[in-house]
Amino acid sequence: MIRRTLDAIDKAAIDEIVANKVIESKTLEYKETLPGNSDADRKEFLADVSSFANASGGDIVYGVKAEVDDSGKKTGLPEALAPITNTSADEAKLKLEEVIRNGVAPRMRVQMKTLAGQDDGFVLVIRVPRSFSSPHVVTHGGSFRFYSRNSAGKYPLDVTELRSAFLATESQSDRIKRFREDRLARIVADETPVTLVTRDRLVLHIVPLLAVAGNARFVMPTAQAEANEFRPIGASGWNHRVNLDGALTWQPGARDRSTAFSYCQLFADGALEAVVADLLGHPSSQGTGENVSFLPSRGYEEDLIRGVRQYMGGLRGLGVVPPLVLFVSILGCRGAYLGVSSRLLALGDGYPIDHDALLLPDVTAEDFDVDVVRLLRPVFDAVWNACGYARSMNYDEEGNWMPRG
Repeated sequence: MIRRTLDAIDKAAIDEIVANKVIESKTLEYKETLPGNSDADRKEFLADVSSFANASGGDIVYGVKAEVDDSGKKTGLPEALAPITNTSADEAKLKLEEVIRNGVAPRMRVQMKTLAGQDDGFVLVIRVPRSFSSPHVVTHGGSFRFYSRNSAGKYPLDVTELRSAFLATESQSDRIKRFREDRLARIVADETPVTLVTRDRLVLHIVPLLAVAGNARFVMPTAQAEANEFRPIGASGWNHRVNLDGALTWQPGARDRSTAFSYCQLFADGALEAVVADLLGHPSSQGTGENVSFLPSRGYEEDLIRGVRQYMGGLRGLGVVPPLVLFVSILGCRGAYLGVSSRLLALGDGYPIDHDALLLPDVTAEDFDVDVVRLLRPVFDAVWNACGYARSMNYDEEGNWMPRG
C-alpha cells in the first residue's frame, strides 16, 4: 500500500514509487491497462479487488507499466508511467464501481482517485480497505470463487482457508465487542485517564478493523496543535499529553482542575474513546420541588455529530484505514427524561429511562466520506425509543437532521 492517505496521493507520489522501483507486494499491485469488457477480464478484476479486501487491503495502480524478465514474466518492479487515454477518468470510475457493485458478495466498497498523467491521460489508484464483511466472493457470470493474497499476489482459497476466513471474521467481531465491554467496565469503575466530574457519561468508541487485527500502530500527535482534531467533544479549552496508551486530550473541571468534564483517548492502534461527563440537566420539575434529570435531545445529538465528523478527519489524517465501527453508550442515566422542547423538559411527553446504561446499536462507517447525520440516526432513534418515542424527532421524514427547539 502506498504510505499516504488517498487524499495525499498525487502524480508526484506515483512518479516517486516508479523512480524508486517500489516492488509489488501483498498490498500493492501495478496494472498497465484498465480491465476489458469481457467476462474473463471482469472476473480477473473482481478477483484482484476481492483478494485485497479478504487479506490486508491495499492499492491497485492502473497506468503503470511493470517490468518483465527475459521470459516475459512480471518482475513486480514498476518500469514507467503508462497513462490511460482510451477513456475518461469519470467513465472509468463509474464502470469499475458498477462491476464491483454487481459482481461481488457481500457488497464491498473501494475508494478511487484519478491523477493527471501526461498527454491527456490519467493514472487511477484504487484503494481497497481490509473488509469487516469478508470473505467476499466473486459472483460475476455465475462464478463463485473466493480469493486472498500473499506476497506473490492473489490466489484462490481452498476449503480449509475459507473456513479459517469465516472464523477470522467472527473473531474480529467478537474482539471489537470485547473492546467496548472492557472499556465501558473501566469507565464505570472510574479507571479513566482523568477523573470525571460526574457519573452520568456519554461515551463514544470508534474502532477501526485494523485495530483489532493487531497489526496497526500509528504515530501519535505530540503537540497540542497536532491534536486539535482529537480534542474532547464540545470542549472550547483543553489540555493534551501523550500517555502509555497513545495520546490524551481533556477539558479540566471548572472549579477543581484535577477533575475533567470530558476527554478523548486516542490509542496507538487507531482506536478512539471520547467521554463527556455532566451530561444530564437537573431543573426543578414542574413545581413539585423534586429534582428531575433530563437528557437534552438536541444538545447531545449535535455534539455527537460534530465530534464524529471531527474525529473522522483526525483519523484520516493519521493514516487509519476504514471500515470503522462506532459505539455510543450513555451511562448513569436511569430515571432521566428526554428534553424535547424549548422548555427543555415536558414530563407528559415521554417516559424516564429505565436502564442505568444505554448500550446503543453499533454502526459501521465504510469510508471517511460517510454522511455522519444519517450514520448516527439508528443511535439517536434508540435513545428516543428508550424514552417512549417511535424515533428521533430531530429528523424529518426524509432523514434530514432538523433539530427541535
